[in-house]
Amino acid sequence: MTQGPPPSGFSERSWTLTTLLRPHTEDFWLYYAPRNGAGPEQLRVCERSGYDFARLTWQSCAECRRGHIMKIRVTDEWQRQGYGTRMVLRAMRGCESYTWTTTPQSEDARRFFPALSTVVGTGFPVNGACGHHARGGGYAKPRLEGRPDAS
Repeated sequence: MTQGPPPSGFSERSWTLTTLLRPHTEDFWLYYAPRNGAGPEQLRVCERSGYDFARLTWQSCAECRRGHIMKIRVTDEWQRQGYGTRMVLRAMRGCESYTWTTTPQSEDARRFFPALSTVVGTGFPVNGACGHHARGGGYAKPRLEGRPDAS
């Protein structure tokens, strides 16, 4: 695979170093925290080339105990390999008891969320995020995470 541009938040040099130090890693899980401490969070899963083939954007609120999936995308050739489930489980970590909602999604996502509901034990009704957090503000420098387990 040819090397493309590095993921957002990485220079070419830092991404090359990241991949060289992990020669057996096939996919890189990058967590983007909200820059201002409140707002949407993002998880991206990238190939060694830097291409992010899976992305999840969500927001959680401890005040109203709600989580909201804003956007989920897994590129076609990477679908049905557990990436969507693992990304949502990562987003829910520490917030499992929250009420989780989502936005109107694509046809694939409309099939995905009911199936996911049986795994995580919560529905994902279509609803908006709470109003406690400011939207936008960008993301902090990404943090490399280990690949989460599917269980």
